[in-house]
Amino acid sequence: MVELELDRTTYPTFRDAVIAAEASGDAAPQPPRSYPGYPRVELVRVRPRWWPSLDRILARRRSVRRLGTRQPSRKQLSRLLQTSHGITGSYWAGPVPSAGGLQALELYLVPLEPGWLGQGAYHYDRQGHCLARVVAEAPRPRWAELVPSLGLVEGGALLWVLVGDVGRVRRKYGERSRRFLLQESGHLMQTLCLASASLGLATVPMGGYLERAIARELVLPETDVVLYAGVAGGPE
Repeated sequence: MVELELDRTTYPTFRDAVIAAEASGDAAPQPPRSYPGYPRVELVRVRPRWWPSLDRILARRRSVRRLGTRQPSRKQLSRLLQTSHGITGSYWAGPVPSAGGLQALELYLVPLEPGWLGQGAYHYDRQGHCLARVVAEAPRPRWAELVPSLGLVEGGALLWVLVGDVGRVRRKYGERSRRFLLQESGHLMQTLCLASASLGLATVPMGGYLERAIARELVLPETDVVLYAGVAGGPE
């Protein structure tokens, strides 16, 4: 898809198309994605904490090269997902800025090591605050092939995969859709980094991953695009 760059001549057309989409109702927010009928892993609801402060978390965040391989506990993972990508407002709004409030980002995760969360690839159901197992077999060697930059980090317990629903955003923003989704994925990855740091963990963003191969592995819809990947674990 060719991306639209705005200037004084193209902006009015872009603006008018956005206004038309809003007037037609095509740009209304839709419920978050879910996988009914798939095996589910229930998470726990957590309350906001008053400590540590954001200043301390910002100072603590680092991309480390050695990570522990122990999975975060159920409560830790529940807090991490709820605070980084959970629903906190009306129309399924959350902590991550969303173009037009369309909430078109999807978060998948893959346990890289054995633990309470069994092997597989999972989708975070924002509305149900649970995990749906969408792929039964997801061994670490396979995902090391799909995300070659994992070789730059030793260890790691979880792999994040951030996905954007281009079709949902295109109805309103046309050829600017992918740009908006890339921006949003950066917001979500940083939120995952900060939420991890607040729990004494670390998330390391990855730049080298095979987008189309990952999309096939997760059996994503054709309108989806893989935007970002990261690995998380306890720093060693």
